[in-house]
Amino acid sequence: MKSPIILLKKKSTRKNSAHETGGNKSSKRETPMASRNEAKQQKEKTSQALIESALELCAEQGYASLSLRSVARKAGIAPTSFYRHFREIDEMGVAMVEQAKEALDGWLAQARKQMAFSGLKPGDGSQKQLTAIECLTRPFVKTFADAYRQTPRLLHLFFQERTGSADALRAAIGDAISALIQDLVEILKRPGKGLPCSTQTLGLLSETMITLVSRGVMERFSPSGTPQETLRAAANLIEPVIQPLTLLLLGALTLEQTKQEQE
Repeated sequence: MKSPIILLKKKSTRKNSAHETGGNKSSKRETPMASRNEAKQQKEKTSQALIESALELCAEQGYASLSLRSVARKAGIAPTSFYRHFREIDEMGVAMVEQAKEALDGWLAQARKQMAFSGLKPGDGSQKQLTAIECLTRPFVKTFADAYRQTPRLLHLFFQERTGSADALRAAIGDAISALIQDLVEILKRPGKGLPCSTQTLGLLSETMITLVSRGVMERFSPSGTPQETLRAAANLIEPVIQPLTLLLLGALTLEQTKQEQE
């Protein structure tokens, strides 16, 4: 009579043991996943360190002077480790352009919330016209200055290499600027908030607006400047760029109104 009881206890022990072993296997399966996540995070961290080091070197010497060894040395890694993150310098440069595009997308998103053409009535004087158009140009320039103040080296590289010697960067920057122009056209043609001009005219205006703010950046900002110098340059950028932009949009609006009257 005792034997069956002993056997039952042994079976129960085996089941518990099997259950516990299964639990350990599950725990072991989770460990490699956690390790992969940590490795991925570390790789992303090192990639960003390489980009930050490259931007610092660009501010001192320019993009054309970058070398794999100088960037790796600045980031504190072995030169051979660079290839775990980027195949070449220009691939890293394109990654920097992508980050700059994200910053510029954020700028336009902020500008969109504030840019609104208040509209004009026949007979409104020149001062009312200028005030109405400044409701578009002032937020556009001010939010851009804020974006540049936050990431001066990144955006300086973006606009500087627009006509640089690296084909890969020029192509990436060209695509990014084309997308920015199209986004700005959509902002300027919003019903009730945009400028009453043709899509073709808005495209030309958008391209010129982005060119003027980027030129203002290149003339007034130093990528190696101190935070205080960058802050002053951002403040000094606003008024000198707003004035020509406002006159540009006023001229386009006047021309559009003249065409409509002639028709």
